[in-house]
Amino acid sequence: MARKSMKDAAAAGTSVFDQIASGNVQNVQDVTDVKDVKDVTDVKDVKNVQDVNKKGEPLERLNLKIPADVKEYLTVAAAKASIARRRNISLTEYLIQLVREDMAKNNE
Repeated sequence: MARKSMKDAAAAGTSVFDQIASGNVQNVQDVTDVKDVKDVTDVKDVKNVQDVNKKGEPLERLNLKIPADVKEYLTVAAAKASIARRRNISLTEYLIQLVREDMAKNNE
């Protein structure tokens, strides 16, 4: 039986899943065998990689769920700060700046 390409299978109305499951697929590029993937030794363990900022300080993740109007306000405020400083300031940088100012005000 001659092998068909994915385009031929699609034109014939055969589902791509059925073609893959039956092994009747050719013209697949850059496919790595699963055995090769298991033997990769130079992959970093993502859990052990620690994010650091430009100053070398460790960074932590924080997932926030905030009201839409507060997010809109912060986005606009960060944009205004970007214009005032003539460099792009992200919402995250803006929040960090607000918290640091509050920490300084409260001597913490």
